[in-house]
Amino acid sequence: MKIDDRVEQLVRDTLHWAVKRKPAEFGDALRAFPDEASRLSALELLVAICGYTTVDLFGQRPSEGQVRALATDIAEGEGWSSVTIAEVADYIDAVLGGSRTLDTLPPERLVPLSFVVAANLLSSKPKAPGEWWFNYLDKVEAAIEAAG
Repeated sequence: MKIDDRVEQLVRDTLHWAVKRKPAEFGDALRAFPDEASRLSALELLVAICGYTTVDLFGQRPSEGQVRALATDIAEGEGWSSVTIAEVADYIDAVLGGSRTLDTLPPERLVPLSFVVAANLLSSKPKAPGEWWFNYLDKVEAAIEAAG
């Protein structure tokens, strides 16, 4: 996957506000996407980020029980965003190629949910001292682009 530089910066800006748990700024960043094409490109990137980081977290594709536990952790940790356990579990299952599909989630929930899940996964991974979520994102994006 080739990452569009223009969309990547918008994604990073939006992830920043999701990591900071700042709803007003997060909403402004979501509205900064200029058109449907940029939103779809962002969603494609977020799906790839979520898939990579979830598998990285578990060292393999997680079981249904692990997905449910992860969804619970994310929904409880991101209470500011109003994502639900069921939404997060359905999203992660769909991203990982499970029985659910992304089109089962309403479009107005899918984009914010994608950012909240990605932000949580990027920021909650244990990191070396002095390393930040965006350093991990650099590695994830490099792996995504390398995979084709």
